[in-house]
Amino acid sequence: LDVDDVCYAETVDGRTFLYTADAVLETPLRLYELEEKLTGTEFVRASKQMLVNFDRVEAIRPALNARLQLLLDNGESAIVSRQYAPAIKRKLGL
Repeated sequence: LDVDDVCYAETVDGRTFLYTADAVLETPLRLYELEEKLTGTEFVRASKQMLVNFDRVEAIRPALNARLQLLLDNGESAIVSRQYAPAIKRKLGL
């Protein structure tokens, strides 16, 4: 699997999944382990449960309570929690 094909990674019920444009794959790695392996790539933490490939983000919208909504190129959206929103804004130069 090419890391550029992954839109986002998410932990659900203690299991970590990788989402591509047309598939969902499970990985044995925990999200923090995956985050460490992806250091230096365009993956950013969006919440405690999610890493997002910033190269796959098509649009960013403000959401309620100082959160952000990321619209991905696979048609899905991800909410960035207030805790991680400042890092996303810094990445954008805001």
